[in-house]
This record gives sequence, C-alpha cells and structure tokens, in this order.
Amino acid sequence: MKETTRKQAAENNLKLVGGITANDMSKVILLIERLKENKNIKFYIIESIVFNENTHDGEIQVSFWG
Repeated sequence: MKETTRKQAAENNLKLVGGITANDMSKVILLIERLKENKNIKFYIIESIVFNENTHDGEIQVSFWG
C-alpha cells in the first residue's frame, strides 16, 4: 500500500474502499499496517490532521483506495 493524493486517485480511476477517523495516531498506524494485507486496498490518503495545541487533542482522517 502506498500513499497517494486525491488528484492521482482521480487520474487513475481509483475507487474509495473505506476510511477512518480516529484520535489516536498509533491506532491509525496499526490499522494501516493491517490493511496492507488486503489486496483490494492499494493506496491511502491522509485527508486531514487536526491538532489543538492547547488541549493536546487531535483527530486524523485517512481514506483507502483501490
């Protein structure tokens, strides 16, 4: 599985397979590693990372494409 961009996904006619939104970066990394075994998922896009420096809360959104 490789990282890509929305533009490249559109150019290559990739289809959205799924996505996740989580607050824990380590859980997101583990999920990406587990999904490498899924042959339907070839690429991922990190859609956004939002982090509040005052409260140290954050959110990451990742989409998976195949």
